[in-house]
Amino acid sequence: MSINRKSLSIAAVLAAATCSSALAGGFQRGTADTDILFEPGTVNTRASMTYIDPQRGFTSVNGADVDGGDYTGDYTIPNYSISLGNDVFGCAGTATESFAGESDYSGLPGEALPMQVSSTQSTSNADRLDFATATATSRTQRLAFDSTELGLTCRVSYAADSGRYSLLGGVFVEDFHFEGTSLGTRYPAPGVPIAAVTSRIDVESDGDFKAGFRIGAAYEIPEIALRVQAMYRSEVKHDEIQGDGTVTILSSLLPTLPAGTVIPVQSFLSEATSPQSLEIKGQTGIAPGWLLLGSFRWTDWSTNEVSVNTISSPLIGTTSSYAPYHWRDGYTAQIGVGHAFNEQISGAIAVGYDRGVSTGAETTYTDLYTLSGGVSFKANKMAELRFGGVLGYWTDGDQSISEGSYYNATVGDDFVYGVNASMRFTF
Repeated sequence: MSINRKSLSIAAVLAAATCSSALAGGFQRGTADTDILFEPGTVNTRASMTYIDPQRGFTSVNGADVDGGDYTGDYTIPNYSISLGNDVFGCAGTATESFAGESDYSGLPGEALPMQVSSTQSTSNADRLDFATATATSRTQRLAFDSTELGLTCRVSYAADSGRYSLLGGVFVEDFHFEGTSLGTRYPAPGVPIAAVTSRIDVESDGDFKAGFRIGAAYEIPEIALRVQAMYRSEVKHDEIQGDGTVTILSSLLPTLPAGTVIPVQSFLSEATSPQSLEIKGQTGIAPGWLLLGSFRWTDWSTNEVSVNTISSPLIGTTSSYAPYHWRDGYTAQIGVGHAFNEQISGAIAVGYDRGVSTGAETTYTDLYTLSGGVSFKANKMAELRFGGVLGYWTDGDQSISEGSYYNATVGDDFVYGVNASMRFTF
């Protein structure tokens, strides 16, 4: 059986079609396009855009049925890469949005999540629910963050009678940007249920670029379109995330803080970790023009415990809000088949499974099942267009105070949709 090396691009069709990294449990978005190192040609460039619409909303909060719409917003993921090299050595520059998340709870009763104690820095669930000693409380309305990754990865290859062996390695830098909105209430004394001041808090914080690395290996038999590749990506800790914001007074019993007053504040976010991961991908020819494809990825999401956002001002003091996660590690697997219909058109279809990382403290990322497909059109030897789509089914789930959340909630069975388009030029 002999399969032309050009059919190797079917694997990339599948990668573009599944949008798997954009749907993986946790805050995973895009992954660096290091597969471009295996494309034929001296110079390759690829640009892609993925659109994801995750439709997840609460069915109940603290025992009461709710219909607040989807709190997960849709998003797009850009991905760019350029490679230069030959059969022995090559390097690729990559850029993508590596991690991100966005939640908008304004559709819930009271236009925000349930109340938590904000007059504490504690990450204890009991302290966050100890309203008898609280002098301030807050309700999270919106959270959003994103990280941009810029990387350089190189390949060194050696061809032998048994196949081609490659070592891969490189470095990358990643930043961190956070935005949040919450509704706050201050009381005249601990446990006194009188709203002395209500406010809206808007903050924005940034973390500088931090460095990480990736390392991997690959084995190929081009004659049968076989390639097995493993890639490890290191974790990145963002521990200096700070910025500023405003507290807008909505109502007040204090003459020194009338409604409409805007108070500038400093903002600080606790350490955020982009988790380490290991991905193994494989493909092999099973008949002329046909490929069997598969992948498996482990992501160390158990490093995601809690997130605390703190604001401080000489006028209003210090308060904070927190989000408990207590996730477990994520495992994502998929298998598919690709076919080259002719020299110009190829296609692929795949099924996938992503084990949910939620453990009961947060219930967004439950088990996910996906069906994806894509097509590739080679206009000529220098240009290629790819289009793909994915449909994901999210299982239902629940979170509870007994499992580390500060409120009880449930989600039902939900769907996720995604489309992808990319263009590659070879010189």
